[in-house]
Amino acid sequence: MSDLMTTKEAAEYLKLNYMTIYKLSQRGRIPASKIGGNWRFRKDLLDDWLAKQATVVEGNVLVVDDDPAMVEMLNEVISRKGFKVVGAGSGEQALEELEKQHFDLIFLDLVLPGMSGVEALSAIKEKDKKAVVVIVTGYGDDPIAMDAMSLGPLFLIRKPFRVSDIVEVLNAVVRVR
Repeated sequence: MSDLMTTKEAAEYLKLNYMTIYKLSQRGRIPASKIGGNWRFRKDLLDDWLAKQATVVEGNVLVVDDDPAMVEMLNEVISRKGFKVVGAGSGEQALEELEKQHFDLIFLDLVLPGMSGVEALSAIKEKDKKAVVVIVTGYGDDPIAMDAMSLGPLFLIRKPFRVSDIVEVLNAVVRVR
């Protein structure tokens, strides 16, 4: 399988109109290569391009996940957008970080060791009713996700997700600030 995407595949991946991708390619405004008369796109270059597109106001973001690789990946994506990122490996650690500083946005896994993600979310909302929380879970239809959603307005992103999903959330948060 090729690492290159067609214009149609790139449009679906980026959730943009086919003609928009085509015109951006023609104008050199999106990373693309012309091969055999057709535009081709590398996913990694599109992810980098997409991460640079949104203009966001700097702020503090807390990433709560017991998987260090997930924390590192989210840190990389979010920090590229100008945010300062703090990682926490448990709900308890997240609450400790919340005592130290205010966070403009919190990415929270639901399945955590010790205190569950739902318990952590409840405690976060008690401390800051206006906290903007993004639930990141592989269990989107599970009752645990429904419990979390009942605690107030928040975003839900299902694992596995794309970088563009994270960027969309960052852009939405900035728009409502």
